Formats: sequence, C-alpha cells, structure tokens
Amino acid sequence: MIEGLVAVGFSSQEARVYVALLRQPSATGYEIAKLAGLQRANVYQVLSGLTERGVVSQVNDTPARFVAQPPAEVLGRIKRDTVSRCEALTAELAALAAPAEPAAFWSLRGRDVTISRAASLVAEATTRVAVCLWSDDLAWLGEPLRAAARSGCEVVVNVFGDAPVDFGEVYRHEPPDRTVGGHLLTLSVDHETALIASLDEPAGAVYTKHPALLRVVDKLIRDEAYLAAIYAELRPELEEAFGQHLVRLRSKLLPPDQASALLSVVGFGADDSAVNALLPIGEE
Repeated sequence: MIEGLVAVGFSSQEARVYVALLRQPSATGYEIAKLAGLQRANVYQVLSGLTERGVVSQVNDTPARFVAQPPAEVLGRIKRDTVSRCEALTAELAALAAPAEPAAFWSLRGRDVTISRAASLVAEATTRVAVCLWSDDLAWLGEPLRAAARSGCEVVVNVFGDAPVDFGEVYRHEPPDRTVGGHLLTLSVDHETALIASLDEPAGAVYTKHPALLRVVDKLIRDEAYLAAIYAELRPELEEAFGQHLVRLRSKLLPPDQASALLSVVGFGADDSAVNALLPIGEE
C-alpha cells in the first residue's frame, strides 16, 4: 500500500501517516507517530501538508486529533487531476511535435511476395498505373492491369518484348534478350506509391510513398516511354548516329560488365574491331 500511494504522488512519510489514520481514526499526533514509526515532530509537519491538500482533516483542538478522508475521495481526486493534467500536456506536446516524416521505403524479399505486392498495388489503383515490365510479367500482372484499365484508370505500359497488350497506352522496347541489367520491374500507382523490383534470383523489391522517390520512379517510367516513342519514329537516323540499338551511346554510360554484355547481345563478334573501340579501358 505504501508503495502504491508513493506511486500516485504521496511521499513515503505521507503514505505512512495516511495509512495509520485509516487504521486508527481520530488519532493524536503522538498516536500517529507510534503507529507510523515516525518522530512526532515530523508527523505534525506531514499532517499540516496533508491537511492543506484535503487528504486528512483535524477534528479536535485539545488535544489535536485527525481523521483520514475516504480513500475513494482522495484517490478519485488524484485520478481526476492526473487525467486533466495528462490531457492538457497531450495537447500542448502535440502542438510542439514536428510532423513525422513518411517512411522512405519498405523492403520485400522473394519472388512470390514481390509479385503479390505488385499485383495488389495495381488492384488498388483508382486513377493511374504506369509500369515498365518484361513481356513474361504479363502472365501474372496482365489481368490486374487490364482490370485497372476497365475501371477507368489511365494505364501506361512500357513492355520489353513482343507479347500482345490489348489495354492502355503501350510503348514497346527491345525484347528481354536484348536488354542488360537484369529483369527489372518499375511501377507507379496513383502518383502515391511506387515499387521497384528485381525479379532475378534472389528476387526482391522496395515500395515507397516518399514524395521524392515517387517523382524519381514516375520520371524513369515516363522517360522509358519517351525513348520508345522516339526510337520507333526515328530508328534509322538514331542508329546511324549511335549504332545498332544505340550501342555507342549506351556503352559509354553502362558499368563495364553491362557494357560488355550489351556488345554481346547486339551481335558484335568477339574479334570485331568495334568491340575494342567501345569497351571501357581495362575491359579489352
């Protein structure tokens, strides 16, 4: 009991005096001191403080006698005062607190989890879906994308490969066996959520609602659409300027291992003089 009273704001001496008075109502200071195991001089000081707080009352002058107020009344008042203070502090501290930053991203591990999350995001779309994907991915994401288009969403599809796509605004890119960098998928939903996935093993993804990251993903998907449209319209001129599949331009910007892979998928022979001309220093 003493520890409990201390926990709600009593000092140790106050708690012992209050318990003593509950056990022996209308006690004198001398009697309280004996019951509480305190010096009489200390007891009168404690009784004065408790009387001011309405925890005990003096009921006689000669000799002075005291009674404890009922526990339900004393503790009920403490409870009400504590709740009131906490509510006021909650409001004051909430006004001081800076807005929480949105989580940067959430990680996904494994192909099945990644596929399930991507399909769920598309199914939850209300206004717009934009995606870059391989033609193989349409086997599991094609129907959710088609359903989004049927529901009135704007659907933008950058597809790498020749699979038929009968919904949305479609931009076609080279087949997957002509790409470098691995099996990637990028997805933007309602300008509110983005997902970036690698579907090569070990497969995994991140998805985010962070505004800065959303803008980056939106721009990446949009730029892929620009490139596909420009390449489809101006392919002869572009390949005359930059080589087949823009190899001279792309090889300058790719990491060395991907630049080498690009040369192989474009079709240069291993002993072709173009290889040495295009490979970064140290890759000859």
